[in-house]
Amino acid sequence: MSLFAELKRRNVFRVALAYAVVAWLLLQVGDTLAPALRLPDWATSLLAFFLILGFPLAILFAWAYEMTPEGLKLEKEVESDKSVTTATGRKLNILIIGLLAIAVAYFAYDKFGGSDESMVAVDAATERHSIAVLPFVNMSSDPEQEYFSDGLSEELLNLLAKIPQLRVTSRSSAFYFKGRDAKIADIGRELGVSYVLEGSVRKSEDSIRITAQLIDVRDDSHVWSETWDRDLTNIFDIQDEIAAAVASALRIQLVDELPHAYVTDPDAYALYLRTSELMSDYSQAGLEAAEVLLQQTLEIDPDYAPALARLSSIYSTMAAWSYRPREETARLARTYAQRAVDSDPNFADGYLALAVYALDERHDLAAAERYTRNALAIEPQSLNARLRLASLSALRGDAMPFLKAAREMVKTDPLSAIAYRHLGHAAMYEGHYDEAIQALRKVQQIEPESIVNHTTLGQALFLAQNYEEALAEFEQEPIEEFRLYGRAMVHFRLGDAEKSERAIQTLIEMDDGTWAAQIAGAQAVRGEIDSAIQWLNRGYERYDIGVNFAAVNPFLENLHGDPRFDAFLVRLQSPPGSTD
Repeated sequence: MSLFAELKRRNVFRVALAYAVVAWLLLQVGDTLAPALRLPDWATSLLAFFLILGFPLAILFAWAYEMTPEGLKLEKEVESDKSVTTATGRKLNILIIGLLAIAVAYFAYDKFGGSDESMVAVDAATERHSIAVLPFVNMSSDPEQEYFSDGLSEELLNLLAKIPQLRVTSRSSAFYFKGRDAKIADIGRELGVSYVLEGSVRKSEDSIRITAQLIDVRDDSHVWSETWDRDLTNIFDIQDEIAAAVASALRIQLVDELPHAYVTDPDAYALYLRTSELMSDYSQAGLEAAEVLLQQTLEIDPDYAPALARLSSIYSTMAAWSYRPREETARLARTYAQRAVDSDPNFADGYLALAVYALDERHDLAAAERYTRNALAIEPQSLNARLRLASLSALRGDAMPFLKAAREMVKTDPLSAIAYRHLGHAAMYEGHYDEAIQALRKVQQIEPESIVNHTTLGQALFLAQNYEEALAEFEQEPIEEFRLYGRAMVHFRLGDAEKSERAIQTLIEMDDGTWAAQIAGAQAVRGEIDSAIQWLNRGYERYDIGVNFAAVNPFLENLHGDPRFDAFLVRLQSPPGSTD
């Protein structure tokens, strides 16, 4: 008898297959239970080692022994006419089929079941190195010092986010719980994290006391806590020490050294921290107040890269929303972004600020991509940079990478209005209108007063052909131009040509150079192809950021196939020659 036939007769192949399936299932169970049992990172590796070690032993055992009605015997001791290997083989076949069914069911559930991939946070039990930094409590006698405790929390969050092995929930998600009476376990479940960092800040003149504690959300236990009493000049050392303590407590194995807090003059830092809350609603008053504080910051420390990049962001927003003269304000955005990069060539936010300028103010897709890749090379784990890079593919006509990145951002930041807004837009570009509606309703839930909430939801409802609901959303939009834009489209689809015409003509009369994209979209929906294409080109010449996504804009569907629209897309995606 050949060796192959003998191996088959002794059920060696069946034992090998059964062992492999059982080993795989054990590894899955071990990986799932390890976080709940708080086992060290090497526990699953040790399990895998012993399972691999046991494989050749199982093969040898199957070759040398046979299970008989009298018990386990050496194969050579069993007479051939009394061998039951055939019956044992049939039992092994049944066992293997059962194990394979379990394995397939587990695999299907793991990959496709359990939750909607687009809207659900990551399970905390499967991600041990995940953390949320809650806003530290202001313990100072002056309530006005709350900006300092909030700002310090945000800076700690940003510092921890630079650790590649650590997933950190964004400020918008973590700060959602500020002032709310929520239990740590509930916060962890909502944010999909395993740990929460919380603390308090007491600032008095030039001295500061900071208390920080790391909490395991699974059992509400304190993993680590410490208190610092220092001079204000030591604030950056404290941040470094907190980051190091968190990494140590979570047993994170670092490839490179820990990131360090950006050091500047304490007075400049205090001014800088004041600007976070002022910029949160993108209002002109808030941005202008933040601008003043950042200019004061730079008077103290002209090379403070975070302040330079943040000031560039303010000017980009002002230019985009026409709060200031477009060309002059855009030049300021570029100037301060370049200063940030010149001050620190390893500062990722400086390159992202340059990318915003290149795309929004010069339609320079190539430069925007180059700057974004520079930022990713510095901070590969930056979700914002990855999302921006993915969004650039949509400008070329492929929105799927943008949709995937937006879904990832929602999983990482399950209470971030910005993340859901990106998801809403990306889903609309890909024709997933129900997903877009769900995401944009979440935006309204998280930030009810956020700008253009009703317009974006109205767009998604319109595309889903829920015209009455769409009109109701557009009518709640506080910005009149957006209301007119919505009316022009919805009334047209509802068959009221007179109301639609009145709305589009009023919008055209009110245009101040910033509504070309909306006018073009409404006219395309109305079938006014010639005029829509003219407005797109007018928007390009005005650097209207609304035309950037023309290649995937579903409201421009009636323009598809028109050579003039194809020519516009070529123009939009061609480098202009300079971003200066």
